[in-house]
Amino acid sequence: MKPSESTTVVIDVGGRYGMHPSWSGFAGDLLYLSFEPDPQEAERLRLNNTKPGFEVVDLALDKQAGERDFYITKHRGYCSFYPPNPDSEWFKIYRPGEGEIESVILVKTCALDDFAESRKLHIDFLKVDTEGSELEILEGADKQVSSNVLGIRVELHFEDIYKGMPLFPEIFNHLRARDYFFLNLDYFGRGVPRPTLFRNPNPLVPDTDRYGTLIGMDGVFLRKYDWVCQRYQGENLQFATLKYAYFCFLNSAADVALDTLMSLVKNHTFSPTTKQSKIYISLRKICTEYLGRYRVNPEDIQWQMARTTLKAIFDLELEAGNKYWELIQSL
Repeated sequence: MKPSESTTVVIDVGGRYGMHPSWSGFAGDLLYLSFEPDPQEAERLRLNNTKPGFEVVDLALDKQAGERDFYITKHRGYCSFYPPNPDSEWFKIYRPGEGEIESVILVKTCALDDFAESRKLHIDFLKVDTEGSELEILEGADKQVSSNVLGIRVELHFEDIYKGMPLFPEIFNHLRARDYFFLNLDYFGRGVPRPTLFRNPNPLVPDTDRYGTLIGMDGVFLRKYDWVCQRYQGENLQFATLKYAYFCFLNSAADVALDTLMSLVKNHTFSPTTKQSKIYISLRKICTEYLGRYRVNPEDIQWQMARTTLKAIFDLELEAGNKYWELIQSL
């Protein structure tokens, strides 16, 4: 059955441990499809993830339907369509021996576009972490990526830890050509450490040093909001904007979320149906809590901006003191 317009559809390729932490706090209607080609791993995912809307799909995704060699490594988290590069910083210094190939199996593959068409899915967000084959999966999802997807979290590599794998520039250019911009990196200033003294030994002093080699991390890409406004109208635009803003909050971009919502309400009013949806109700509370942080400095101009913003988007009066907590409890 085709999900409703208010349901957020997320595709997770390579999520071996279940729902990605960035989605764990999502409170709207959700269909979260996790792709896992290994039958045993797929069953483990099903048993360990019982959250409503979470579904495991026993398929390997690629650029197109066919068959492809799949390298099984000593550490199962490093299995890939690409053979590990033992001379890379990752496998030579940081994870020696864990990329050792134990076997090679032939797996059937399909393109995400074909799967989405078979399920009549309109994909909102895509998360890809497949140890080197991220670009091929994006290419196999080009219809969805070009026409529907609002945001993408994808693993980016700056060193070929797998032989022949596409690196950061290729993925960046691929998504930039499809009207996405680089929102941020899931990065806290740490690289892959060399096996020497690199941590701050004083537990009373924050560890702010940067260290190691920058090899790879997740990057977050977002569709330009002008494209969203051209693509959708009416309630569909309202729901697309709520999903877009929620994704920004989940990926450390609250400013982009609020700016996007303000852009919407300049010319549109939320419909009664939209206001009754789970995503509207939960995002309203998230925005209220976020903007409420500025009440600690009531004389500051940012507090006035916070009040104006919440009033414009959700028609709520933001006040300090007990009235703030009364508002939060009412939501």
